[in-house]
Amino acid sequence: MNTLPRILSPLLAVLVLPSAWAQADHTAARSVVQIRGVDPQGKMFYGSGVVTGPGSVVTNCHVVRNGGKIAVFRGFEAFAVTGERADTLRDLCVLDTPGIGAPKASIGKASALKSGQTLSFYGYPRALGMSYSAGTVKSLHPFGGSRIIETSAFFTLGGSGGGLFDQRGKLVGLATFLAPGHGGAYFAIPADWIESVRQRKADGVAPLHGLSFWEEAARLPAFLKRPGH
Repeated sequence: MNTLPRILSPLLAVLVLPSAWAQADHTAARSVVQIRGVDPQGKMFYGSGVVTGPGSVVTNCHVVRNGGKIAVFRGFEAFAVTGERADTLRDLCVLDTPGIGAPKASIGKASALKSGQTLSFYGYPRALGMSYSAGTVKSLHPFGGSRIIETSAFFTLGGSGGGLFDQRGKLVGLATFLAPGHGGAYFAIPADWIESVRQRKADGVAPLHGLSFWEEAARLPAFLKRPGH
């Protein structure tokens, strides 16, 4: 019987050396936003997202799955989310966010990445502002017509849905989950999936049903299964 490994949304804080920050080109960070919400029970939740077009923000579905009132924050500006397009299995949601004027990310392809390639992560840990970390592609795992990115680029609580960018500043993935015991590896869903989800009909903001591929034991990809299970 297959069993679900202990897979968690990111939990730790990020530390960035001043020299690493100074050497990097942070233009891509302008498209990264924070997501905040209050679910129907009054509980607050946080996450990150990336602007990919006029009034369009992508994030992980597990960030917004409880519904309620959701807003996208860019600096001191807040923009209400009025609808969403959801692929819960692939953990990718596109949020309709009218009026947001942040520069849109240039979308690349995880399918074109190579092992060892440099990547940069931008996202928002809870109440701490934007974080940056640099890393590399550790491995690429075929799944869903593209490849899940396993990376050493560190991300944190609130970082789910944040952007993973290549050296040209193209969005290649969304930071999604980590699995303890993988030697400091973090996992991102591919940007290749964004366009197909964006073409779906938008629904109103409401609780989402179903688990993602990394949460559901019956659909767990082989690369996430523990040996012997």
